[in-house]
Amino acid sequence: MNVFLKEIHKVFSDGTHALKGVSLDIRPGEVLALLGENGAGKTTLMKILAGIYKPTSGEIYIDGKKVRFKNAREAQKAGIAMVHQHFSLIPGLTAIENIAVAEGASLKYITRDVRERAEKIAAELGFEVDWDRDVEELPLGVRQRVEIVKALYLGANLLILDEPTTVLSPPEVKSLFQVVRRLKEQGKSVVYITHKIPEVVEIADRVAVLRRGVKVAEFTPPYEPKKLVEAMVGELKVESVARAGQPGERQVLEVRDLWVYEGERPVVQGVSLTVREREILAIVGVEGNGQEHLVDAIVGVRKYKGYVRIYGGYAYIPDDRHQKALLLERNLIENAVLGRESYFSKYGFILWKKAEGFTLKLVEEFGIVTPSPWAAVRQLSGGNQQKLVVARELARGARLIIAHQPTRGLDVATTEYVQRLLIKARNEGSGILLVTSDLDEAYKLADTIAVMYRGRIVALGPVEEMNIDTVGRKMAGL
Repeated sequence: MNVFLKEIHKVFSDGTHALKGVSLDIRPGEVLALLGENGAGKTTLMKILAGIYKPTSGEIYIDGKKVRFKNAREAQKAGIAMVHQHFSLIPGLTAIENIAVAEGASLKYITRDVRERAEKIAAELGFEVDWDRDVEELPLGVRQRVEIVKALYLGANLLILDEPTTVLSPPEVKSLFQVVRRLKEQGKSVVYITHKIPEVVEIADRVAVLRRGVKVAEFTPPYEPKKLVEAMVGELKVESVARAGQPGERQVLEVRDLWVYEGERPVVQGVSLTVREREILAIVGVEGNGQEHLVDAIVGVRKYKGYVRIYGGYAYIPDDRHQKALLLERNLIENAVLGRESYFSKYGFILWKKAEGFTLKLVEEFGIVTPSPWAAVRQLSGGNQQKLVVARELARGARLIIAHQPTRGLDVATTEYVQRLLIKARNEGSGILLVTSDLDEAYKLADTIAVMYRGRIVALGPVEEMNIDTVGRKMAGL
């Protein structure tokens, strides 16, 4: 399938000019990586190709024929499928029901063929999925696996992967790469949206870079990572912030013998840990080993047995900003003051001028790309939504910061910035519980590392004593 996007412009109703004359060709049997900062227009461009958005102007050609998709279903019929960074699964349905619905099958008559085809795709990817479980009950990593299976199930000739490895373990990433290579061998096209330079180097045949709605560069192998980064964000100047001093003695979080159950099945088993002032404790592990349940219990949204004590309040950066952190239809100001309404109110009324000033300060400090603080959060790119969450929570100045995948989906420059802010908060006295699947991030930030596997802490120690190879094996249960 030859695809050509010609002079694509996209202007949203609020005046945001997201794409400015982007032209891009996608060739059969090619893996094309699409790079760029948050808000650069990568996902917007691909949503136009996938029939989700309509271009303001510009043309799309498939095998030389001009096409215009009214919706995503028409794009799917043309052989184009998109796996989104945030999941489009239907809550209340099981995993296999979501696959069947995607094909238009009746839920009353899910045939053996539907299940067998889905299971075959999952097996080829190396995924384990409980097909009869409600998708809302599945960990984030498993939900994304279902999304990938669904897209491949629809028989795409062009597969768009938007940050596909964000919640995958290293073995699962390798499995995904194998599938991508098989698709390539079959003559199919893959557009791979990612911030992860090592993945680009390994999998991409060609790289296109967007910046502020404009295609600024293309690269072919051999790739130089530094040049890729500079094309994405300009010359990267990172102000190094090192951990200063040793962790303090006073605890900001204490957890003892914590158990969490799903029905009768224990998903967190006897976890005990403490976080002290000026300490970053990183919990690492493959997604789905109880980390989400542990964090939910600590912040009080899931029942548990055991002991949890937080000394002096906390700030919380959750793993799923759409479900747990943001009101997508509300504006930035309303989202920025969530949890602090009393501070920005008088006699029960929001002081909008004060709230707007606070929001504008966050927008400027964190480089949040938005047409206005009054714009709906849904209009922001995923990365800018995450910036808003991080900005709001760090502004609380809490003694304890619970950061669950805080840099997931962020570009290189913003990831560095958020990491520096976490270290700065640590140096100023906060204790931080960092839950991450990124080992590099854990070793860069943490004073202490804990490995979680099947609901248990299977290793715990100072970062300098935790060999990275050993930690990797512990994560895999070896």
